[in-house]
Amino acid sequence: MLSPVELASITAPLPEAKTLPPRAYTSAEAFNRELEVIFYKEWVCVAREDQIPNPGDYRSVEIVQQPLIVVRKKDHSVHAMSSICPHRSMQVVADHGNTTNFSCPYHLWKFGLDGALISAPHMDNVENFPPPNCGLKSVKVEIWEGFIFVNLDPDAKPLQERLGKLSEIVSGYRMADLVVAASTEFDCPWNWKILVENFMEAYHHLGPHRESIQPTHHAKDSYVSGSVLDGWSVLHMPEVADKKDDKSGSLPMIEGITEQQQSEILASLIMPTFAWLNSPSVAFWYELKPLAFNEMKLVIHTLLPAAMAQSADGGDIGALVQSTIEQIHLEDIAVNEGPWKGLNAPLTEQGPLSQLEEAIWQMNQWWVKRVHG
Repeated sequence: MLSPVELASITAPLPEAKTLPPRAYTSAEAFNRELEVIFYKEWVCVAREDQIPNPGDYRSVEIVQQPLIVVRKKDHSVHAMSSICPHRSMQVVADHGNTTNFSCPYHLWKFGLDGALISAPHMDNVENFPPPNCGLKSVKVEIWEGFIFVNLDPDAKPLQERLGKLSEIVSGYRMADLVVAASTEFDCPWNWKILVENFMEAYHHLGPHRESIQPTHHAKDSYVSGSVLDGWSVLHMPEVADKKDDKSGSLPMIEGITEQQQSEILASLIMPTFAWLNSPSVAFWYELKPLAFNEMKLVIHTLLPAAMAQSADGGDIGALVQSTIEQIHLEDIAVNEGPWKGLNAPLTEQGPLSQLEEAIWQMNQWWVKRVHG
């Protein structure tokens, strides 16, 4: 898909490296390749454990054209499976709630919380029915820091094997103890990589965030840690020194965070699309849902400590914090729309990367390795 010259420019050391070429974003062919080797092979975050706290709780989710169900079984374990009925390919559920079983709305085939077929009306005269594995197809599932990941590849290696160092970096934030307090969905008519790239660099604090973030978290002070091999990256954004003592009006800090965590914001990515922010008091999960090469949805979730979210003022706190992150995203919309238009312009070519865009360079190395082997 990429020429040898383009590959060499992308995989060069950061001071010499260039961006992916425009067609990596604007081509349906490139997106179809991503489906094959990335989205249908890699771990994708689809929900939080606190969104299905009780036995029978379930959520309908999707990984690019593959509808799934994540459900809390009676033994309190989390199970994930296809939501497509093995009979005539009807989607069994498309909502969330609590149930003891799933019933396909087309012909009322019934399935257990583990996806096993319970009953199928008027199939008594069908020979050798039911055939083996005539249930909702299970997929791999793992829990990390309270987040539910699924993988459509039955041969996928465990996720947690490669997140050891990342777990150390974020451990103080106790994300497994946080709960979703508020959520907002945005339609995003651009390629998913544009949003991920913007999320993982502080260079643009100079532009759209010059009044909101730049005064307290200077772009030039940001730095990146991460592992290309293990597919994760962390953008550290230290607080400006003379702002550290001004905490008037701030929410209480998460109990147990380190001294360093008290004075920085982290933007983190587990490739391809699991993005989140950690602050000393709250976290934000950016749930990316690619739909096509030129379309995605974004759901921004505010995560609060459970005690805060469940307090008498929890609803107001969640709404206030959510409004703040929404305003930040509204500032980012223009710098997602602009590059999308520019990437579709016929004269656009690869561009150089700043030292402040190291996380994009890391993502590009990971992307090239998977797309080009």
